[in-house]
Amino acid sequence: MSNNDKALIIQPGWLWDGVSGRASEGLAVLIRGGRFKKLGSAGELRASAPEAELLKDDRWLLMPAFTDAHDHGRGITPSSMMVPDQALEVWLQDLNKLAPIPHFDACLFDALRMAACGVGTVLHSHNPNSFSAMKDELAAAARGYAAGGLRSILCPLFIDQNKKIYYGRDEFLASLPEPLRSSFGGSIRDRIMTIEEYFELIEATAEELKDEIAAGWTEIQLHPNGGQWCSDESLMAMKEYAMKRGMHIHLHLLETKYQAEYARRTWGKSFIEHYAEIGFLGPWVSFGHAVWLTERDFELIKESGAVLVNNASSNLRLRSGSFDLRTAARLDITAGIGMDGCTIDDDQDFLREMRVVWLNDRESGVDAAVDPLFVLRMATSKGAKISAGELSPGVIAPGRNADLVCLNMEKVAFPYADPDVDPLALTVQRASRGCADLTLIGGRKTWGTGSCWQEKADAAAEKLRAVMLGLRAKDDGRRDNAEILERVRAYYRDSLKR
Repeated sequence: MSNNDKALIIQPGWLWDGVSGRASEGLAVLIRGGRFKKLGSAGELRASAPEAELLKDDRWLLMPAFTDAHDHGRGITPSSMMVPDQALEVWLQDLNKLAPIPHFDACLFDALRMAACGVGTVLHSHNPNSFSAMKDELAAAARGYAAGGLRSILCPLFIDQNKKIYYGRDEFLASLPEPLRSSFGGSIRDRIMTIEEYFELIEATAEELKDEIAAGWTEIQLHPNGGQWCSDESLMAMKEYAMKRGMHIHLHLLETKYQAEYARRTWGKSFIEHYAEIGFLGPWVSFGHAVWLTERDFELIKESGAVLVNNASSNLRLRSGSFDLRTAARLDITAGIGMDGCTIDDDQDFLREMRVVWLNDRESGVDAAVDPLFVLRMATSKGAKISAGELSPGVIAPGRNADLVCLNMEKVAFPYADPDVDPLALTVQRASRGCADLTLIGGRKTWGTGSCWQEKADAAAEKLRAVMLGLRAKDDGRRDNAEILERVRAYYRDSLKR
């Protein structure tokens, strides 16, 4: 995909740069070559670029495009494939019901839904259909996102320990009757590849996607899938590899209380305290979910510059708990928002997800409120820090990629809002996908109000539906997991008493 070299001036009713404490009135922005060139009055910009096309709408709130800082490109959610929402540790055992959806189709469908609510970049935590085909799957995912107008951060997963059960796995296996013990134990394969083979995968994927990477549409990060699933030796090897190449590292961490218990049993301290001790913490690493952080953990995160990602809907649906938003805001932590392919309504609506983040704080009572502006910064300037190259920069400033969304505040305010209501606060309180009139990525229109955009999204949905029907004709996904699910549930429940 190439940048749009055509000059463009956008003149909204309000403009918010992703950083300031309020939205400005009377400002327009000039875009050329896929980048923001200048901010100023419409008259000033017209004088400096008389050839530029002018888009003007007094109803628009123009702001930076959003970064979905943790997702999976599922297309079809597990709840649509007989995997009901339940505690993560149980839910994971049920995922053998999922169909191997082609990644291009799934990511294209998700990209169009996200572009329709102003997302510019998505971090893609890759769930492979086949580990041996992961390079090709990652390339298909990146190209699916790009076809839908999104930049992507690709995260190929790595696991080398504790598959299926975090701690006490031998004890758990011994408790199972035959033939369940043999079938469950036989499904465990801790190490899919060596760390050297993983680095070879990273390099092969980078070579396959070198044009997309050079154009700023794709980035690759190292992805130890989760703290309990990746050894310290591999983590430190990844850090060394990343530091030499200017790469970032992303992992799931402290999503559930059982993961926090794993750290306590393993080191007698928290994951974050342990990672600080071994030198793994730094601005090069980001942690998805991060529900079970202590006050000391937050302090270490702040000191290190590491990035947190709140997956609020997913945390609710998988009974993981609630992110401590108030502490993150008080310490001004660098934090983003991720939909995790598990939004509250299965709709990948990033605008609504901001509201879930804002309202689902761990704190309650009279001191629990968090300024909605902090949530907007999580969606933009703070969340963009998850990328080593800040693909969608999360700010509107000269020289940066022209990734933006124009929200129609008449739609946001419908049927009524007082004219003095802060448009930024109202956006967090009420905006949803239908309120986005225009999304530009690299100065290129990826979503608009014309019927052609909805037709494109509908066609991607119909294609995905046809793919699913074909996959289910071969394998209907029915699995009798009831006994193992109940035994895993009982094991984790009882483990906290021991």
